[in-house]
Amino acid sequence: GGDIPGGGRYFALVTAPASAVTRFLGACRGEVVAWSYFLKMLWDFGRIAYVRTRMNLRSFITGFAGVSGHEALTAYRCNTCEEVVERTCGKGNYTALLGKVAIITGASNGLGLENARCMMKYGCHVVWAVRSPDKAAAALQRLEEREGKLQGKATILKVELSDLRTIKPFVKDFLALGLPLHYLICNAGIMAPTEWLPSPQGFELMFATNNLSHFLMTELLMPKMKETGKTSEVRIVVLSSVAGACCLNINPEKLPCPKEEYHEFAEYGVTKALDCLHAQHLQRHHGSDNIVACAVHPGIIGTGLGQGNIGLTSLLYGGMFTAIFRKSVAKGAATTLHCALSPEVSAQVKSGASFFYNCAP
Repeated sequence: GGDIPGGGRYFALVTAPASAVTRFLGACRGEVVAWSYFLKMLWDFGRIAYVRTRMNLRSFITGFAGVSGHEALTAYRCNTCEEVVERTCGKGNYTALLGKVAIITGASNGLGLENARCMMKYGCHVVWAVRSPDKAAAALQRLEEREGKLQGKATILKVELSDLRTIKPFVKDFLALGLPLHYLICNAGIMAPTEWLPSPQGFELMFATNNLSHFLMTELLMPKMKETGKTSEVRIVVLSSVAGACCLNINPEKLPCPKEEYHEFAEYGVTKALDCLHAQHLQRHHGSDNIVACAVHPGIIGTGLGQGNIGLTSLLYGGMFTAIFRKSVAKGAATTLHCALSPEVSAQVKSGASFFYNCAP
């Protein structure tokens, strides 16, 4: 009944290989799920008529290779988010953005949180437009425990982007603050639910969340941005995706997508292409108001986007096929702030650029 001499070492030798085998088997299962999903997507793009009208094999391959392939080749030029702010504001110049005000949707996690952190560090007053103010307050507390008190202020306001009824109250609450608006970062969104889901107003959920809500918010905030534009340049940054480059066609008569023609990735591509068109529309109609608008592809980043779609998240965030295209949150958030802060972006957009990745058009 006594201890086995050297038992601890024996246990370590036995369990270490077992745990390595478990990890290996888990990785293999993940690869099977990822490749199964990928092959099914390719089959759908080639064989299902209502999918092919929005995204087909050729548009998927050329769109993905054209953007993500080039993105991987030019990854060397992509800084981290904080490095972008240091470059534009001056490293250590933590008051550079004092007096500036930004709204960031989805600021409580992922890319939005990193954008908020870096802007606040350099003095910007950031309005966190979030679904859960309690979650945002906890994220802000953790941020300040880690970083110390940031130079810029945070104001947390509630908005539920899937529900259009919450947009006007959010804008009303913001306007009541009596602040200018220099940066509107339309960051939040959802990706590829496995089934057609309705918004509270009955629209397909991705279309409502990714497109309609940000369109309405931007329109309602436009008078404030025009007012700000009389004394300072205003930037609007809309988060798109490589999926938008894969989109072949958008049929206005099929917006929002009918339930019987729903395909999660093809429809996600449509919403991201619409984000690009939204940015182009804003620039075309409001560029003369000292407003600069563009869309960005942040990269493939494991932020929790796509939760619930095991096949797609396994492919994007775990599969070997996409490993070369993945970025950290710090680098994924960089292009957004490059487009919000870098002086050269204004001339690039006015010359026709509208879609940016790796901190360049």
